[in-house]
Amino acid sequence: MLGVFGTIGHFTLIKAFESAPAATVAPFSYTNLIWATLVGYAVFGDLPDRWTILGALIIAASGLYIVHRERVRRRQGLA
Repeated sequence: MLGVFGTIGHFTLIKAFESAPAATVAPFSYTNLIWATLVGYAVFGDLPDRWTILGALIIAASGLYIVHRERVRRRQGLA
């Protein structure tokens, strides 16, 4: 089942990148951080330490900045 779900997940990811620019699709992959944290807590009772949280915040902020920058560039006609 893991192989089947992995194959379906990769297929849908490929279709997403075919349908929209990478700068639009990539930030959605940051939800993996949230899901990994939830599964880690549910299965192992483990929460991330402060350095992991800081790193996740930096990654998420970078993705949000890219989305913002691309919207501004699109409005200015540069993209």
